Amino acid sequence: MQNLDLIVSLPSEQVGLDVPNSSVKKVGEILNLRSYRFVHLDHLEDHRLILAEIGKLLAVQGTIILSTEGINLTLSGNTSSTEQMFEACKAIPGLENLRPKISWSSDCAFQQLKVKIKPEIIKMDCPEIQPGKEKAPRIDSLTLQKWLKDGFDENGIPIKVLDTRNSFEIAMGSFHQAVDLKLTKFSEFPKKVLSMKHILQVYRIINVCTGGIRCEKASLFMMKNGFKNVTQLDGGIIEYLNSTEGYSWEGECFLFDNRETI
Repeated sequence: MQNLDLIVSLPSEQVGLDVPNSSVKKVGEILNLRSYRFVHLDHLEDHRLILAEIGKLLAVQGTIILSTEGINLTLSGNTSSTEQMFEACKAIPGLENLRPKISWSSDCAFQQLKVKIKPEIIKMDCPEIQPGKEKAPRIDSLTLQKWLKDGFDENGIPIKVLDTRNSFEIAMGSFHQAVDLKLTKFSEFPKKVLSMKHILQVYRIINVCTGGIRCEKASLFMMKNGFKNVTQLDGGIIEYLNSTEGYSWEGECFLFDNRETI
């Protein structure tokens, strides 16, 4: 328990949390951190028990999903405790380069902390798709906004946004004329997207989702199944809305926490 004591006793300024988008407007005192990383992890139950104990001591709320394919997390709480909880996650071998996306709120986005082990951090049921070993091309938010305004990419290929989220999320908000595969769960994506291959092949496809995690698998699946000119939005819709004027976006972005939408 010595490592545990060290983590929870460190003051915030000593933790050294490197927040890449620290310029995000502060609208409350509650810090929300979200992150994911595809990388092979071992000793999952040991990590789960330690993180659950640290989270209990720090009184941090949120969800942490551990898998042999990586980690997916959202944390919410006061600044010091949330930063220290994130550092505890980074202490797991393989997660040293885990990077957070931040937002602020007046209330905690969750009611408790859950630390779970699952077969996949995002369920697709395609074991051959391994984002921890290979990556699909990606573009940043400003590039997507330019392409949306132009209607084509840097090579003059017409673009099409493919929303990889579930239909109920898309109904709350999406990009203008984005492709909706009518998914009820992400594991339906492979079959649904293959049925539209003949239609999508003429476009430069930009896969989008809430935070980027679904796009990682979606883009690799499409590339491995003969789709050409596939890319993904780095950082997801949340990053796009935070870093651009939101061109072409209509409605709200659904969140899987107490805030519901942004």
